[in-house]
Amino acid sequence: MFKRTLATAIVLLWCGALYAQDKPTIYRGVYIKAKAGMVKKVEDGFKDHNKKFHKKKGLEVTTFQMMSGPKMGWYLRIMGGGDWENFDKYTEPAGDAEHWAKYITPYIDEVPMQFAGQFYARLLSDLSYNYERTSMSRVLTDDVRPGMGGKYYSILSKAKEAEEKTDGEVRYAVYTLADGGNVSQYSIIYAIDSWSDLNPRSTGLGKRINKVHGEGTLTEMWKQFSEVVTKRTSEVRLRRPDLSTMK
Repeated sequence: MFKRTLATAIVLLWCGALYAQDKPTIYRGVYIKAKAGMVKKVEDGFKDHNKKFHKKKGLEVTTFQMMSGPKMGWYLRIMGGGDWENFDKYTEPAGDAEHWAKYITPYIDEVPMQFAGQFYARLLSDLSYNYERTSMSRVLTDDVRPGMGGKYYSILSKAKEAEEKTDGEVRYAVYTLADGGNVSQYSIIYAIDSWSDLNPRSTGLGKRINKVHGEGTLTEMWKQFSEVVTKRTSEVRLRRPDLSTMK
């Protein structure tokens, strides 16, 4: 029993070192689902709430709307962009909760338990490539087997290296769920300007990987991926500047 506990502790410490950053970049998010026929009420509530409580530095919010998948039509509200200490310093503006309860809560539904509550995501900048804010994004979410984070990290590192060495035009950021859910979950967020950006590239990632890392590398990476990832989902998000204050 002691050996098993010690081994688990070593793995956790190793994973912590693997993904450590001097100053991690953390974002806090929450999903919101409007009741049927209440979209305008919810969006009007967001706009008024933003104007009153989310204009000041450190309180800015970005709102996305889900465009596909089981969460289609839902909203995602994101704050943060600093390290964990920023949440210690955060003070909710006076009247914020009361305004939300009066002008937004009556018009929203509870979301399913697996999406309920606030969550915190950490940016993995060393796995991200050329990311920039765009009007839309495609989000691939991977559930990774516990203890397999190192192999997953290696797969994404090779993919990034292939993009860098072949001047890949894709733009993406990688996040890991830090709290508020399955912490073995990762999201790769691709910046896109329109649905047409989802069309295949002239030279796909597979060819780039084999060119940089040698023939057969892609096949081996897919084998590792199937061992490491238990589930992958995809959805498209639309950035809503009209419901946001983050510049």
